[in-house]
Amino acid sequence: MPLVLIALLTALAPLSAQIRPLHTRDLTRLSQVQVAEQLKRSDVIFIPVGAVETNGIQPSGRDYTWPLAYAQLMAEETGGLFTQGLVWSYPGTTALAPATINNTPAAGTVFLKSLAHSLLRQGFRRQVYISASHGPAPLTVGTMVREFFEETQVPILYINMDTYLPRLQLTEAERSRTLYGAFSLTGHLVDLPLKGDYGPKESGPAAPVPENKGLAALGKLGFSGSLTLGSWVPDVMSHGGDNDLPSTPADRAAWAKLGEDQLRAIVKRMRMPEAMDALRQHDLYTQNYIAPKFNLKKP
Repeated sequence: MPLVLIALLTALAPLSAQIRPLHTRDLTRLSQVQVAEQLKRSDVIFIPVGAVETNGIQPSGRDYTWPLAYAQLMAEETGGLFTQGLVWSYPGTTALAPATINNTPAAGTVFLKSLAHSLLRQGFRRQVYISASHGPAPLTVGTMVREFFEETQVPILYINMDTYLPRLQLTEAERSRTLYGAFSLTGHLVDLPLKGDYGPKESGPAAPVPENKGLAALGKLGFSGSLTLGSWVPDVMSHGGDNDLPSTPADRAAWAKLGEDQLRAIVKRMRMPEAMDALRQHDLYTQNYIAPKFNLKKP
């Protein structure tokens, strides 16, 4: 072949696309090119669900920051991505507080289902929704996961860390600073207060609160909880308070480092790569055996 022709063909050949390596696993911070390339490797994505509500002197977004940190670490562990989810799901007992954003379970379910459908269309077939330290979350997320499966025949996963963590039988020393680790991993460590930030009386109601004897009696009988009984907190400072505070920024940073290590150890013990492989197998079984057997239309 003449050298001139070789040179011409070489000039016309498309240059291989240069793609920036992933600098984060947060979908909202990645380019279209990065996300499209990532989907060639993995269809796994993690979505946190939490609430914005009074937690006394602790940040009002605490119950969203915890699952956001888990989502970030699970994405790292599995090679998937994570993205922002539902920040303000149904708060439950704290709906009367000024710091609480009150949303209904039904509204949260609608939002999450729309998100799930979008993610599926985008190519994220293995979706994992996570809540932590948020009792009413199953009203929203559990409902959505089941309804989404009935509509699409695609199984997506909900992990409620409140019910999962007891399986690991963690000691207090193994989970004592996970809150600080979560706020550190998400870049919000400064939001956690130091001792003295709120004066000598740092948490608790400003005045005595009478006991709700009926609710207390129901609790002793086993008839209470966010999924069982409607109730409100009797004082906006009576939910989520914590007097165990670091004294200095250096102490807070040390607690954060310990907390990050604790969170990473927890996620490692959850064996998420195995779980994602099992989720794929379950999906294939559903599509290749159950759907044809019962003449279900594939999505």
